[in-house]
Amino acid sequence: MKPPMRLDAVRGVMFFLCAIVICFIVGSLLSMLILSKGATAGALRIATVIQDVVVFIVPAVVTALIVTRYPARFLEIDHAPGVRMTLLAIAAMLAMVPAMNAVIAWNESLSLPASLASLEQQMKAAEDSAAQLTATLMSGSGIGSLVISLLIVGVLAGFSEELFFRGTLQRLLTNGSGAPHAAIWATALIFSAIHFQFYGFVPRLFLGAFFGSTLYWSGSVWVPVVLHVLNNSIVVFTTWATAAGMKMLPVDDIGKSPSQWWAVVISVLVTAGLIYLITKQRSDEKA
Repeated sequence: MKPPMRLDAVRGVMFFLCAIVICFIVGSLLSMLILSKGATAGALRIATVIQDVVVFIVPAVVTALIVTRYPARFLEIDHAPGVRMTLLAIAAMLAMVPAMNAVIAWNESLSLPASLASLEQQMKAAEDSAAQLTATLMSGSGIGSLVISLLIVGVLAGFSEELFFRGTLQRLLTNGSGAPHAAIWATALIFSAIHFQFYGFVPRLFLGAFFGSTLYWSGSVWVPVVLHVLNNSIVVFTTWATAAGMKMLPVDDIGKSPSQWWAVVISVLVTAGLIYLITKQRSDEKA
């Protein structure tokens, strides 16, 4: 059910943008203060928490409080999703891994024209720098380091980004356009672009569109939150396990080689079947 709105869609988006700018400035200043003595693992963790709370959660909550009298309903955090819907969404995300790996391999192989060689070098340097910061953030092979990384990179980042992108931005765009699928892809585009990682742009775009679709299908932001948290937590665990010297199944490599086309085909078919079941579940719940 669409909650009564105090502001129309255009003014709602403008207020959201203003809140983002203010919170981004505040969050950046606080992070700079924390990191002024060095980008240690502890400092990066504190700065990341500040960024997630101030830059993502606060603008989303403040906007919801201003644009409607029913902020929880607007953010779609006021009710839990169905167990079957959630399990089907998790299964679909896991089933798409080989297909996503193929997209990742393709995106990573892209190169810009020779005339843009300097820009390409800058983008690669930026991604290498981001990768180093992430490695520092998730450094440590002890159980304590794993738990902290899961809470910050897995749970907090997954929750804050979904509340911001799907719970607020996608909802504002949907209310304004009346076209939920256009809002889903527009939000996914912004979600991917804001990470500033050209060589992971396309797979992140598809993943964001899937997260947005699960909000549309389920009517609850908790479904994409669960998916995002699970996705991030898998990355955290595999990174930690590799650093701890554990041998992991080469799941991230399935589908990347052209000779594994069969895995990609199976992945696409199974994912499509699961999405069909999800949409059918949505229809049954609305009936």
